[in-house]
Amino acid sequence: MPRPRSAALDNLKVVLVAAVIVAHAFIAYGDIGSWAYREPSDSQPFLVVAALAVALGSLFAMGLFFLIGGLLTPGALARKGPAGFLRDRALRLGAPFLVYLLLLYPLVNWLGGQGEHPPGWYLREQLRELDPGPLWFVAVLLLYSVGYVGWRAVRPRGVRRRAFRPLLLVVVAALVALATLVTRLRFPIDSYQLFALHLWQWPQCLGLFALGVTSAEQQWLDPVPDRVRRVAGWSALVAVIVVVAAFAGSSDDLDPFAGGLTWQALVTAGAEGAIAVGLGVWLLGHAQRRWNRSGPVGRALARSAFGAYVLQAPVLVALAVAVSGVPVPPEVKFLLVAPATVAGSFAAAWGLAHLPGVRRVL
Repeated sequence: MPRPRSAALDNLKVVLVAAVIVAHAFIAYGDIGSWAYREPSDSQPFLVVAALAVALGSLFAMGLFFLIGGLLTPGALARKGPAGFLRDRALRLGAPFLVYLLLLYPLVNWLGGQGEHPPGWYLREQLRELDPGPLWFVAVLLLYSVGYVGWRAVRPRGVRRRAFRPLLLVVVAALVALATLVTRLRFPIDSYQLFALHLWQWPQCLGLFALGVTSAEQQWLDPVPDRVRRVAGWSALVAVIVVVAAFAGSSDDLDPFAGGLTWQALVTAGAEGAIAVGLGVWLLGHAQRRWNRSGPVGRALARSAFGAYVLQAPVLVALAVAVSGVPVPPEVKFLLVAPATVAGSFAAAWGLAHLPGVRRVL
């Protein structure tokens, strides 16, 4: 029998998707990262806030998506069986990825370019680069899901449960940190890979996905023990302070943080392990205690969260281009565009989900 939806996970997913959309608006109006439309601000305080928000978000946000995905995966596999589970994942993850890769992202880049090149040029560039934009995580989640099915085919899930030991979280954080440091020797932050798979974030993503899968099978984090939640939160806070202090002492040269055998890369990897695990577990526990109820609006938002993530780029770029001629500073435009993009993405996803055939995908 299908299990009732978890209001805590639904609400956490909604908040996380909204935060990612705001982070992409920071990239559009800040002097960081890359985006289809850029209008960098000249305000130093805004640029600092934008850089910190995006940098700190990258240390845990995608891992939290994979933690949620991992928590939901064993139950879905048990209900649908391997074949049904893989068909569902191919439809729900693979189809949006391909549509976005071949249609939506060229359109987004064309909108952001404001007619600099004809539409066909952007499609040709996309076929050459194969960049799925923010949907890279969908392809990676599909890959991890297939890997989990294969693992359970070789090693069937046992019925014996093991007691939860908080030390496990320390081990996961340490493994994420070590794997991150090693991975970024070859694939530093913002390096190019086919399909823009963000290999430099895979240790965080895989570590949190594995933690979610194991916790769901063993029923370890449902709910998160209160003492574990508090310690995880304080650990993450200490790691945030350490990495912010490292950023502040870097003399505006952030390249050493991207990877390599530098003290900055070591600090970043260590902080990423602590923040990804600590803040992820704290937020999960907080959602279970504070966000564990949902009314009609909350259920509608949760139903639209994945679609909002898929549609955020065209909505954000369209709104940014629409207000590009307004004679106000970019940081003011951010204050208008960011919340409008959150609302517009969820509204568009809700509307599309009611179209025949689309509901099964979005």
